[in-house]
Amino acid sequence: MTWRPDLFSDSMAASGIETGTKLYISNLDYRVSNEDIKELFSEVGHLKRFAVHYDGYGRPNGTAEVVFTRRSDAIAALKRYNNVLLDGKAMKIEVIGSDLGLPMTPRINVVGASNGRATRTVVMTPEFSQRGRGSSSRPLR
Repeated sequence: MTWRPDLFSDSMAASGIETGTKLYISNLDYRVSNEDIKELFSEVGHLKRFAVHYDGYGRPNGTAEVVFTRRSDAIAALKRYNNVLLDGKAMKIEVIGSDLGLPMTPRINVVGASNGRATRTVVMTPEFSQRGRGSSSRPLR
């Protein structure tokens, strides 16, 4: 049997493992729709999936996710749209579930918990190289 890349993709999809590169978009205006996300991000590359997130009452919560077929398209979208205004609000974009190969530096924040005891949250922030590579500020707990 000869190797065919589409067989691998088909088996990954059948197993429930998603392929592609996912972007998490936050700080969206509540009027941004699925169509808006599709129109904006499909300019960069082929979208596998996209969705605005809604709360339990059906109201948009200001976040969305976009899955690009190609990693290079996702990185291009991150560079193109991160901190760009959409309907008056600067979009915050992060790559989810992907190691971008950026060196990480730990930064520790101590935040008070509701029971009065302090909890520690470690936030990993990338070091910026001289090439000015992107960043993610999503806290790891």
